[in-house]
Amino acid sequence: MSTFQNFRHACRVAAACLAVSLLAAGCSSKEETLQTISGRVTYQGNPVPIGVIQFSPDAAAGNQGMVGFAEIKEGKFNTAESGRGVESGPLTVSIDAYSMQNVQPDITPHGKALVIGYKQKITVEAGTPTELDLEIGPQRR
Repeated sequence: MSTFQNFRHACRVAAACLAVSLLAAGCSSKEETLQTISGRVTYQGNPVPIGVIQFSPDAAAGNQGMVGFAEIKEGKFNTAESGRGVESGPLTVSIDAYSMQNVQPDITPHGKALVIGYKQKITVEAGTPTELDLEIGPQRR
């Protein structure tokens, strides 16, 4: 093997090692700091059949980061099971909830909207899972 081929091989090995170490460093630290939020969502006292809940960092309160989310199914949600965890601190919760009634696959695949864009402020503490029970009344539609 020539000196040039040895050099090319060494460069390839070094580049591969660098790529693996950068990927490992980038994936571990941020995901480990995400908090799990789970709980229930009801609309007029009944579990929300289907929907989505989002947790946005409250920039007005000085919190920054990525949005967390979870699917709502039969009134329950869990960011660890069907979504993405959240960063700790002040958050704005946003909920879109659907009835699963009058479903038209091409137009309203989840049925009639019960509420779109319901908002509430919460604070999530670092290091412990958070359990939320959210009630959306008729006046909050």
